[in-house]
Amino acid sequence: MNLDLERKAKRQRPEKRGRRGSHWGRLLLGAFFVVAISYIVYVPPARSIREPGLKPGDIAANDIVVRKEMTVEDKEASEQSRRKALAAVVPVYEFNEQKTAGSQMLLAEWFRFFKEARREHLLGKADLAALSARVRENFGIELPPPAVQALIRGNTFAKIDLERLLLAARQWGEKGVILSRTGVPRGAGGAVTVYSERQGYTPARLEDFLDLKDVEGQLAARLRADRLDERERGIVMPILLDFISTNVSYSKVLTRLEEEKALALVNPVFIHLKKGRVVLRSGDEVGRDHMRLIQLIAAEEKTSSRRVPGVIFILASLGVLFFFFWRLNAMAKTGGINRPRLNFVSGMTFIACALLYRLALFLYPLVLKNLAFRVQIEGDVLAYGIPFAVGSLIIAFLFDLQSAVVFSFINAVIGAFACDWDFRIMLYVLAGNLAAAFGIEYYQRLKRSSVFKASFFWLLPVNLAITLLFALSADGGGWLPTAFTVLLGALAALLSAFVANFLIPLWEVLFKLVTDLKLVELSNLNLPCFREMLEKAPGTYHHSQMVATLAEAAAQELELSPLLLRAMALYHDIGKVDNPQFFTENQSVYEDPHAQLTPLESAKVIISHIPLGLEKAERLKLPRQVTQAISQHHGSKLVKFFHARALELSAGRLDGFDENMFRYPGKKPQQVEAAIIMLADQVEAASKSLSAPGDQDIRNVVEKIIASDIAENQFDECDGLTFKALNVIARSFYDKLASIYHQRVSYPGFDFSKAAAT
Repeated sequence: MNLDLERKAKRQRPEKRGRRGSHWGRLLLGAFFVVAISYIVYVPPARSIREPGLKPGDIAANDIVVRKEMTVEDKEASEQSRRKALAAVVPVYEFNEQKTAGSQMLLAEWFRFFKEARREHLLGKADLAALSARVRENFGIELPPPAVQALIRGNTFAKIDLERLLLAARQWGEKGVILSRTGVPRGAGGAVTVYSERQGYTPARLEDFLDLKDVEGQLAARLRADRLDERERGIVMPILLDFISTNVSYSKVLTRLEEEKALALVNPVFIHLKKGRVVLRSGDEVGRDHMRLIQLIAAEEKTSSRRVPGVIFILASLGVLFFFFWRLNAMAKTGGINRPRLNFVSGMTFIACALLYRLALFLYPLVLKNLAFRVQIEGDVLAYGIPFAVGSLIIAFLFDLQSAVVFSFINAVIGAFACDWDFRIMLYVLAGNLAAAFGIEYYQRLKRSSVFKASFFWLLPVNLAITLLFALSADGGGWLPTAFTVLLGALAALLSAFVANFLIPLWEVLFKLVTDLKLVELSNLNLPCFREMLEKAPGTYHHSQMVATLAEAAAQELELSPLLLRAMALYHDIGKVDNPQFFTENQSVYEDPHAQLTPLESAKVIISHIPLGLEKAERLKLPRQVTQAISQHHGSKLVKFFHARALELSAGRLDGFDENMFRYPGKKPQQVEAAIIMLADQVEAASKSLSAPGDQDIRNVVEKIIASDIAENQFDECDGLTFKALNVIARSFYDKLASIYHQRVSYPGFDFSKAAAT
């Protein structure tokens, strides 16, 4: 189309409003799907303890079976471990090295003080009360004046060997002096931990320290050795003991830190209870060990009952997933030729799949119990045999790859919910669903065998690989459980193929869907309806094929379904078969009957091929998309030839003249596909009127027809048709017609313009 024509068309074309379903209707439909699926996949947690009042020695009235896999903390055992850890902590004693040096300084200062006091006494300058006050102020010792006088007169401190006393005090301080070894914290065998700033933490024994009684005894012996009498020792001993103070003491703070370190290293004791474990059978006596497990299970179930119910999480998750699923479908325009029904069919498929999962989970344990051989497997392993890929196969076959991929992610979440929230199952379902979807895309949708091929050559290897991987990574799995798990994966692939192949035709009928396979079957030119058309209306037959050729070319350019456009084109004029002689393309076989009819009668006959075609479509049970081509390929256009002839015969008298009598009753094209059929039908017919058309002639035909339809507002109701798309359609028509009508070289030696000699 040239630029001027496009601008003119834009000015004449009113704003297009797409017809969409009610927002509230879609919301209610989505809510229905979410609630229905959540109801199907959610299983309320069963209670393991139905007799809460059991006591040791009672007889159990019912089996107590663990209903779900759980890991519970044995608080009693954990507390015992903590008590053992605390009991093993060695008390920490703090060794104050600075006190030893301080004691040395005080002793030396004390002796210097009394030497000075002795000198003042000899000079007659000593004041006993003042000396007593100085002792109290300098040393913090209450020493009455008589005691001071006795120490000065007797020259007591001169008798004591200060060097030996300081050496002994230093040795006592280095060994460590404790107030008392009786009644203080100690570890096993008297073990303690000593902390000093110099050496840090070191192990020791409480007996390695001296207490004040030991120091007092050794000090008394040393004073006797220095020839102090009993009265002098009675005065000096308390004073010296004050200077030789304790430097080792029990530290509550440091001990508490060690206790906290020990407690931090103690791990809680957990008991892992697998689903299906029998804790106590009916009729058995409740023992102490049984009671402990029962209490742990009851506590866990009571705690889980306070949490948000799982169904709320399922509702919320599926609600979010469905919202984005539908939004993605609308934005990406996925779904192929069945796109308007994608959301509804996907929702119904989700419900069907959820029911199938529940049915399999119910039947598989029953079948396993009745097998001739016994396999020791976990109950969760049976989930690998569920045909999870049914839905993905259905959506991929009925719609397209993109829809099936998004479906696979949601289906994986639903599968995990149905199988007790198992993350491994989600990975298993997702991988299998994606393999099935890509398999359908690879083998295309032209035969139902593509479902089996996708299952055998794509889904089956993926299931085998994943189940083998899971079986080998499981704890304690032998070769027989591994083989059984892999066999379940193979069973799931085979069942998915058979169930999907059964449901696909049912889905086509129930939801009135069109598949590529159905379109191929409808386009088979050996069908009786086409044989009848070829016999009765050969011109219409060839015209329909030419329209199909043009429509397919445009469909490929616009990335639409060529199969759908071909089927629509082949059936669009099927209503002409009953009266083929009234249509120009067949008048090389029949005489023109319009000479005996009025223009209005001729127009009515021409227009009648629309309702007649719809009647035939109903008898043939053609899909809705194909039927739309019959009713919409002329839109609301006039039968121009007979309309113009009627105007000519009326000689301009328009009284009582109704042009609607010459107008087609069909709807205007509603979809791009119907618009393509309308344009291809007109372009093909117009091109037949040209004799030896050149490239420019063909281009003019295409542009004028498109411009005419735009001017008549035939595309006002067409959803998705843009001027860019019209340009693409025009170019594809031109290319195809140019290739058909191109000039060919003449055959040498032949002159086809002359009649053959008789």
